[in-house]
Order: sequence, then C-alpha cells, then structure tokens
Amino acid sequence: MATTDAAPTDGTLPEKPGGAVVPQTRLFRGAAGIAAVLVLRLVVGGVFAFSGFVKAIDPWGSVLKFGEYLTALGLAGMEWSLLFLAVAVATVELMLGTFMILGIYRRFTPVMMLLAMVVMLPLTGYVAVSDAVVGCGCFGDAVPMSNWATFAKNLLLTPMILYQCAYNRWVKNVYGFAVQWIVAMLTIAYALVIAFIGYYIQPLIDFRPYPEGTELVSRYEPSEESEFDFVYEKDGKRQAFAIDSLPDDTWTFVDRHERPGMRVSHAADAVAITTLDGEPADSVLLRSGEQIMFLFPDLGTVSIAYTYLINELRDYARVRGIDVVGLTSGTADEVAEWNDLSMASYPLFAIDGSTLQMIARGNPAVVYLRDGRVVWKRTLQSISMDYITRERDLEGIGSDFDRSRWLKALTLGYLMLMAVLLVLNRTHLLVMFSWRQILGRRKNARATRHT
Repeated sequence: MATTDAAPTDGTLPEKPGGAVVPQTRLFRGAAGIAAVLVLRLVVGGVFAFSGFVKAIDPWGSVLKFGEYLTALGLAGMEWSLLFLAVAVATVELMLGTFMILGIYRRFTPVMMLLAMVVMLPLTGYVAVSDAVVGCGCFGDAVPMSNWATFAKNLLLTPMILYQCAYNRWVKNVYGFAVQWIVAMLTIAYALVIAFIGYYIQPLIDFRPYPEGTELVSRYEPSEESEFDFVYEKDGKRQAFAIDSLPDDTWTFVDRHERPGMRVSHAADAVAITTLDGEPADSVLLRSGEQIMFLFPDLGTVSIAYTYLINELRDYARVRGIDVVGLTSGTADEVAEWNDLSMASYPLFAIDGSTLQMIARGNPAVVYLRDGRVVWKRTLQSISMDYITRERDLEGIGSDFDRSRWLKALTLGYLMLMAVLLVLNRTHLLVMFSWRQILGRRKNARATRHT
C-alpha cells in the first residue's frame, strides 16, 4: 500500500502518524523542496546504480581491485573473501541506487548510503594521498577515474545524501510499501545473474581494450600516400635518407626515389610477449591463420583438473592445423611445475599480468584468434566437452554467447517485471482516482440542475 506522508505543497507543516508536527526548514518548503529531493534521488541513485551495475558486469575486475585495496591496507591473506566481497558490493550498490531512484525504503536507503560514505570517504582520501592503489575502480573499466577524482566525487555525494536523510521520506514513493520487498528481490536477482555470467563466462559488456574484433597483432598495410627516399652524396659515398632525417649541408643532393607508403595498423594496445628467459617473442601471435591462446594469469592457483580439457582442446585444434600457445605471468618455477603436472605440449610464453587480465577474464581463459584478431574469448570452465566431441568448428564454441543479446534479454526482462509489478500495485489508485472524478462530475451536474 502506498504511503501518504508526502510533503504538502502549500507551505503547511507535515505531521507524523499520531498528529505530531514535524519541524520543517526553509530548505524544504513548497515545490522547490520537493523538486530538490526528486533531482537528488536521480543523481545519487544514478551514481550508486551505475557503480553497482558495472561492478556486477565484471566481477573479475572487482576481485582484482579489491585485492589491491586489501594489500594497501595490510590485509593480504583474505583473498578467499574477494569474490564474495565483489559480488556483495555490486549487488548492494545497485540495490541502493534503485531504491533511491524509485523512492522506496525512503528512511533506510539514505541512511545506508551515508554509512557507505562513512567508510568510503576516509578510504578514498587515504588512497588519494598515499597513492597506494592505482585507480579507484569505483566504476570499473567503464569510467576510469583518478584517486583524487574519486575522493572529490564522494565529497560531493555526501551532502546530497545528508539532504536525503532529512527530507527523502516526505516525497511519495513509486511503489507501495507492500511490494517493496519484491522490487528488492528482482534487483538482487538481476545483479546476481549478470555477475554469474561475467564471472563464469565473460563480462556482458567488455569495457577493456581488447573486445571481440580487436587486433592483437600490429601489421603493415599500404598507404594511399607515397613516400620518397632522398639520395645524397658525400666524399664519393651515396646514401638514401627519409624526409625527416635529411643530412646537413656538407652532403650534395643527387636524386629522389618514390616508394610505396606503408602505415602501421596497431592493435588497441601493444601486447608485449617474451620467452620465459625474457627474450622478445613478438612473432608468437600469428598475423595470418587461426590460433588458440590459453591464458594463465595466476598459474600457481590453476586447478590440475583443468588439464584434461586443455589437452583435449589442444589436440582438437592441432588436428585442424590451428596453432596453440599459452601465455602466463607466472614464475619460472610455476611454469616448470605446471609443465610437469599437466604434461603441456604447447609452448608457454611470458606476458605482463595486467595485460593478461585485460585480454580476457578467467584463470585459465581461452582466446580464439583469426589473422591476429580476437574472434571470441571465454573462461575455460565455460567450455563443455560436448563442443569438442561433437566436432564443431572453433568459431562455433563462442557462438552461443552473444553478449549484447544476453544483456538485452536480461535487462528487458527485469524492466518488464518491474513494470508489471507497478501496474498491479498502483491500479487501485488509478481506479480510485477515476471513480472520484466520476463522482465529482455527477456532483457538479446535480448542483448545476438545482441552480
């Protein structure tokens, strides 16, 4: 049932249940005060909801960032709690943001947000001053923010939340009290489902530099413009120079030769790969042909149970002439132990751990490339043996995971359920309003006849 404790717009003082008058300040008089509450609901609620949404989309990223925070605070050793913490924070932020936007749980919501600021303000202030963590991670990879920008954002949000603590309850909610718990359950379910998909398969939105379709290999391509070599002579010796490296006046110009221009088509970011001994191994990623990459961000914690599926997928690829490599940021000892336990017959190369995490989520993860371009990527645990035993092509393994379609279906389903709930919850108000309008017209008609 909807609450009826909305603030009057005529300047009178609202009353508590039981008749007690609630003090009212000038900040909350008339339509201006109501508008302020509504605007701040959208601003504060939008920030919390967006923050929770992007964290739920990519729980792997939150796990990594929260690990950095725990290390900075001297709490290393609590890694077992990181996944739970990542999903819990994302769900609570999305839920509180939704509550604030819809105006439900009007006393509880701003108080919980204020408690969050009590924790986050000193934490982000410490991180900004000490620079103990690179990037706050509050909006994940969707909106990178500096530590000082994050601290400033929290400073701005805090007085807005305080205002809502004082006045939020005097503006009506969208949903009635009786169904608010259903709104909470639907929002929690939505957050948990997208977090599960993001952790078990891949994030439904890839905010990182290497989404599907991205080139991981730099290549030279013909340019429409031609370039020239300028030939100069000095002391009987001739040498060609580019336009940006012409010699001094002691050299004599002889000739100019036109050559086809070439430009470099770069990947999103340079992917620096080396051998385990530290030697450059840029040719590991093929510029043409198909390739499977196994990514091991934390080789020391990879379960040995994955080796059977890895080896089966490796054999499946090699029978079809597809190159297979492994990339890891593990130590030489970890690589030696892995090779011994898994009987790996594919080469392992070294790569920076942060780059590895940006390419794909998962430990291990699998990336399928064609001509140096990412076709699909998944966690290894999301690949079923059925794909291999049914002898589907490698491109088909990723065909059942359409990020855009999954996200649209889940979001549309969530919004439709919320809309149906709203109609069911508020239909009686519409009926009562319509009936009052009918009675009012009849009363006016009778009054008119009597006059």
